[in-house]
Amino acid sequence: MPKIVDPIQRREIIADAVYTVVLKQGFAKVSLRAIAEETGLAIGSIRHYFTTAEGIVRFALETLVERVSARIEDRLSALLPALEAGDLSRDEAREKTVDFLAELLPLDETRRRESVVWLAFEEEARTDPDLADVFETSVRGTKALMARALEDMSRRGALRSGLDLDLEADSMAALIDGLTLRSTLHPHVLTPTRAKDVLSAHLEKLRV
Repeated sequence: MPKIVDPIQRREIIADAVYTVVLKQGFAKVSLRAIAEETGLAIGSIRHYFTTAEGIVRFALETLVERVSARIEDRLSALLPALEAGDLSRDEAREKTVDFLAELLPLDETRRRESVVWLAFEEEARTDPDLADVFETSVRGTKALMARALEDMSRRGALRSGLDLDLEADSMAALIDGLTLRSTLHPHVLTPTRAKDVLSAHLEKLRV
């Protein structure tokens, strides 16, 4: 009886192999051969799912975005009911909001690895319009996420009056990007704890 292969799972395995190659050898070493060696699959088997290395790379990037987005949405779904219930103290609400936003930062090994891969892809996207398109969508999504968090705080009366929420959403998104870059490349200079403290301090400046 022939072995049944789950195509979705197989594609996920291939995406994970791309991340591993990037982490071990750098983006320039991503190739069908390298992916085949990492997965133990024949190149022909990989070509059954992707005809080109470029197709694999785009899928790997889209998969990374989807995984992080799903994790963020799960955190947001848990956060909003707790905030809207009004049972949290001011400090508790701030702490939970910071924890939610900090999900985007490389504060543990899983997220640090994701950030290393993300930055490698982002550099490649500078000269690859196909990848740049994915990044532009993701960047807009990050700003939208910041806007949702700030709008929720505003509705609850937790923000100072007169703030330009659209501008603040851009500011928060840029802060997240900067903290991610520095804490990924220089983790001993900007530690996870310090990165979270910076985020918390910025948010506190916006509060009533």
